[in-house]
Formats: sequence, structure tokens, C-alpha cells
Amino acid sequence: MTSPPDSEEGAAVSAIGVTDLMTSLAVIFILLLAVSINKVEKPLASEMPVDTQVDRYQASLHSPIEPARSDPHMLRVVVPDSVLHFEFGKSVLLPEADVFLQETMPQYAVMICGPNGHEVESFMIEGHTDDLGEDIQNLKLSQDRAFAVMARGLEVIRHRLPWAYECFQKKTSANGRGRQELLLKRNGVPDRDGSRRVVFKFHLRHA
Repeated sequence: MTSPPDSEEGAAVSAIGVTDLMTSLAVIFILLLAVSINKVEKPLASEMPVDTQVDRYQASLHSPIEPARSDPHMLRVVVPDSVLHFEFGKSVLLPEADVFLQETMPQYAVMICGPNGHEVESFMIEGHTDDLGEDIQNLKLSQDRAFAVMARGLEVIRHRLPWAYECFQKKTSANGRGRQELLLKRNGVPDRDGSRRVVFKFHLRHA
């Protein structure tokens, strides 16, 4: 006994429909698999090895950087002693310091407030003094030096990168350390000229 023609045509159509459905599901599965493979979350800077962090940020800054010994999530900018220093007992920026800030502050602003700015929790400007004078006086002097650098940095950013001004201001702090981190020469004698300085530190966000 043979099936009616209509039944055969219906079975064929049904088979084609099932095949199309399976093909569509297979395509969707492949697409989802490809997306899941390609969608790799970029790790936070704080999750990367220290050397990788340094290399990554080094590429965008003119000044060399190094990890801070006391905190693995802290990167310290290595500023040449001859560039950002102060005269004895003063907090006035010297001409070479002003040139340095005009060149580097926009770079720091991009690092802090640019596409990867979410990885940087804060930017610290630390002022320092030598070991001469009273401790309280040195603390005030070091604070004035840090504020002088921050104020000039904000002026440069407002002029060069106005879009980053507010973000930079929120993330940046100026602190005076006085004589607490005095630099020493190889023979152990205080390096007073080198100690009258300002240090930059980037604190990376923890995972």
C-alpha cells in the first residue's frame, strides 16, 4: 500500500524544516562559542605581574617608572634630581622644573583619566626636604613644594587637556613628607640637594 502524494510531500517538507532548524541551531552554537572564546576580559593592572605593569605604563611616559618597594600596587616615577628640585628653604618652581611639568603632566593625565584610567586609583605628589631645620618647618615646606607642583600641573592640564582637568583634580593629592625619606650618598652622608625634591606615585586599583 502506497502513501498518498500529499503525505509524502508533507513528510519531505517536515524533514527539510527539521534540517533547517538543526542547521540554524548549529550556526548559533558556533557563533556563541566564538564569542565566548574571543571575549577575554582584560585583567586589571593590579592583577598583572609587576614587570608587565612597569612595561605597560613605561611605553606612555617619558620618565622611567619602577615598582615601590613598600607596596606592589604602587608605581613610582623616577624623576632626575636635576629636573625637579628646589633651592634651600624655598618652594618656588625653578625654570627647568616648569618645563618638565609642561612636558610630563599631560602624559600623567592621560594615564590617570584616559581609556585605562579606571586602573589608576590615585596619583600622589609627595614633597620632601633635607635634614636641616625643625621638623615642623620641614613638613610645611615639603607640603608647599608638593602643592606648587600640583597647582602648576593643574594649570598645564586645564590649558592642554581640559577634558581631563576635573578627573585629574579628583584623583590627585599633594602630601608633605618633610625629612622622613632623606636621600643618602654612597658614603652615608645626607644628600641634601637631592633630598629637596618632589616624587610622583601612581596607586593602582586592586582586583
